Amino acid sequence: SFLETSVVIGVILPGEVLVGACIGVLHVAWSPLAGAVAAAGCLAGQLGGYALGRWSGPAIKHGWVGRKAGPKRWEQAERLVGESGGWLLVTARFVSVAHTLAPVLAGALRKPLRKFSLWAGASAVVWAALWTAVGAALSGASQFVDPGIVSFAMVAGGIVIGGIVMTKVLRRFDATAHGTAAESTGKSTG
Repeated sequence: SFLETSVVIGVILPGEVLVGACIGVLHVAWSPLAGAVAAAGCLAGQLGGYALGRWSGPAIKHGWVGRKAGPKRWEQAERLVGESGGWLLVTARFVSVAHTLAPVLAGALRKPLRKFSLWAGASAVVWAALWTAVGAALSGASQFVDPGIVSFAMVAGGIVIGGIVMTKVLRRFDATAHGTAAESTGKSTG
């Protein structure tokens, strides 16, 4: 979980698969320990991403990423991170790539460490508990069902859930962008 969250390894090998496979290989009895280790690794990775963003924030904002995003999108990101109250961090944990970038962005935007840690801890526990439960359920189901079907169902479910969450986040981001555009249009004509 640590490497997946902090070093973008999750793009190649998602942590969800690792947690499920860990429980499948060990035994369901190890689920609580596996879940605790996954949550701790996830939290450590998020804190590492936050530290990276905090350390390199100005370089990110004024570097290639900031230029690509543009000042308007950077302001939107700042507003979204500020207004989300931390829920963005929890939901981003379930979206591929976003869970790696969200902590870096929070650090770059100077979100208070205490508030970040609280929400990062909540997201790590929720994520680990969910995927530990899924891994335990699939481990039990794999005794009765072909493991290939179980793997396919797990990947398909992750894609569907990630797609739903990402769609909601992007719609909110788009609504914020249209609201900002309407405000600036209203100001320039009024």
